[in-house]
Amino acid sequence: MKRHIIKCLVFCLILTATPLAYAKDRPKIGLALSGGGARGMAHVGVLKALEEKRIPIDYIAGTSMGSIVGGLYATGMSPEDLEWAIKSVDWDNALNPSNKRQLKNYRQKQEEKDYFADIEIGISKEGAKSGTGLVGDHKVMLELQRLVGSFNEKDFDQFPIPFRAVTTDLNAGEPYIIDHGDLAMAMRASMAVPLVFGPVKHQDRMLVDGGILNNLPVNVVKAMGADIVIAVNISSPLATVDENSSVLALTYQSVDVALVQNTKESVKMADILIQPKLEGIDSSMFDKVAEMINDGYLTTYSSSKALMPLSIKENEYITHLESRNFLPRDIPSRIRFISFSGNKRTATERLNSRAEKLIGQEFNANLVQEFVDQIVSTEEDIQVITYHIDSQDGQKGIAFKVKEKQWGPDYLKFGLKVADDFDSNTRISLLVRHHRYNINSKGGHWVNDLSVGSVLSWQSELYQPLDFENRYFATANIDTIKDTRRFYQGIDAIGEYDHKKFGFGINLGYNPNINSELRAGLWYKDESVVPVINDIDFDTAVNRTIGLQVNYGYDTLEKAIAPRYGYDIKTELGIFDRVQYISFDGLRRFPFFEKSAAHLRIKFDFTDLVNSNEYFKAYGGVDDFAGYPTHSLLGLNAFLLELGWFTPLTPLDLPIIGIPDLTFKTHWGNVWQRDITIEEMIYGFSAGISFDVQDTVMFLGTGYSHDGEARFYLRLGTGF
Repeated sequence: MKRHIIKCLVFCLILTATPLAYAKDRPKIGLALSGGGARGMAHVGVLKALEEKRIPIDYIAGTSMGSIVGGLYATGMSPEDLEWAIKSVDWDNALNPSNKRQLKNYRQKQEEKDYFADIEIGISKEGAKSGTGLVGDHKVMLELQRLVGSFNEKDFDQFPIPFRAVTTDLNAGEPYIIDHGDLAMAMRASMAVPLVFGPVKHQDRMLVDGGILNNLPVNVVKAMGADIVIAVNISSPLATVDENSSVLALTYQSVDVALVQNTKESVKMADILIQPKLEGIDSSMFDKVAEMINDGYLTTYSSSKALMPLSIKENEYITHLESRNFLPRDIPSRIRFISFSGNKRTATERLNSRAEKLIGQEFNANLVQEFVDQIVSTEEDIQVITYHIDSQDGQKGIAFKVKEKQWGPDYLKFGLKVADDFDSNTRISLLVRHHRYNINSKGGHWVNDLSVGSVLSWQSELYQPLDFENRYFATANIDTIKDTRRFYQGIDAIGEYDHKKFGFGINLGYNPNINSELRAGLWYKDESVVPVINDIDFDTAVNRTIGLQVNYGYDTLEKAIAPRYGYDIKTELGIFDRVQYISFDGLRRFPFFEKSAAHLRIKFDFTDLVNSNEYFKAYGGVDDFAGYPTHSLLGLNAFLLELGWFTPLTPLDLPIIGIPDLTFKTHWGNVWQRDITIEEMIYGFSAGISFDVQDTVMFLGTGYSHDGEARFYLRLGTGF
């Protein structure tokens, strides 16, 4: 009790003293920075105002985003450096669970069209496992490592300002304070929000977001030796829930209640509280950096009366800043060597082959970041790669530490297709994909696609690179498909049939660049029509035939769902003993204005060496000739020209669903059996609204074709 009375008296004297009275023997000032997601950008404005007020900071502790801002400031960054650093991060990309599509190779881009979501189940000897978070670790770690840089100091007490990162130990059920080690990893652990990020393993502890138990670490700063603690609370206020609230809203509220409660307890221990209002800004609004920094700055100035006694003279503050040397970075002038460790399934030879381009280059954090991002995007077994500067024989290079997925080596993904034309023709298929990567040192892998429902199919491919760079490759393929379809006369259904396809082939391939692929191979193919309802008598053009098949693909679309720019081209040439054909499907999106795009598509099929009573392709439906039933236009030759416009409906920002996309397209073309005549061209239009619901597309639209009729379409799932 006596100790508390003395402390209060000392603090009262401090508050009434002039800066001159205690400048030489001033109290130690600590700064506690809370978590709060994007709202943590306000911490930068607070630090900027504190420096202008000449208030020295002797200790810093931070939680989540507070640990990032506090940790960077503790290494010697100025508020101006901090503002630049925070703004330089592409937060939307760093927190996006998917890798950038531009970094994926052509094969990966085609595979993702059926399985947009990155959630996968791993199969190992221990059974089924899943990933530990929705957001990929590597992009966040790369950004943190870029911001932190590379330095040898691992003791946070030896930083220009002693620092602590606050985390939660999942197994001990208590806060865990990181005071040494890799600063970027400490920041990453402190912001590891459960379900969003996976936990970080540090000294045999599984660590997650510190905000769960200590969102505003005032007690940590006091324990470091601070006499006075300035607490900055930027956590979001509680929302309002009632009996009509969703399960998701109630779950979030339950988590936030615990966070708000421990924050309230910390506020009581603080000597000075700075609490920016940040009105209308939530924890995900990383695009409001300038507003948040300004709010933190102005709020700090509104606390001038409480902060004034802590200010010191200008010359003394300059001396204080000069004594706070910027933590020296260990940066090699040139990268002399590269090493990898931690990889077990991913061959070191392949990683070294891809890293050779770095050797001899001037060290640049962005260059290393781009390299790591590319590796993690294309090497599917790797979860995250971290790095540090290392020395060998007096030369400096980069040592990469690889962390492979713990839920492999076999992976399963699931997809869904639901299509309804509102004419009692609902098609539903469940999709399952199996992947096995790194079968050998060159990165061979095996993929199996299974569809159950309206379409029954099994497609298997063994993909084997022939060199470490995956420039050349070979494949072995098996395709078996049974598709139940309706048979039409005009627009009236008169029967139903099973379209069965079987084929196997061996291919040699070449990847000219990351966006394209060329393959050619020897194939055996067979297609047949089996009547189910009514007696349908027609044959397919592909019937027990063997020959050469050549495929070329080129894909530069910036995203799989609602792209604004890029190409998507697929062409196939078949030279078989019973049929010869060429197929082409090319799409181009041209960006217009800020978010809209024009749409151009050309598609055609032409065949030779076939009988007049056979058919080659089936058209009709929302994807080509809207207004005609799906697969109702059968023929040997076809041509389609499509023009359109895509734009997001920004005013309709709906909860969970987000902003829907509006698409309008006109089409012109036809399907012929033999004679191609311009006079018979079909024209029409289609329009629809699509929603990206947690990486699953829901589309509702309508269409009309000349000589057809107006139809409505519903699509739900992936791969459309």
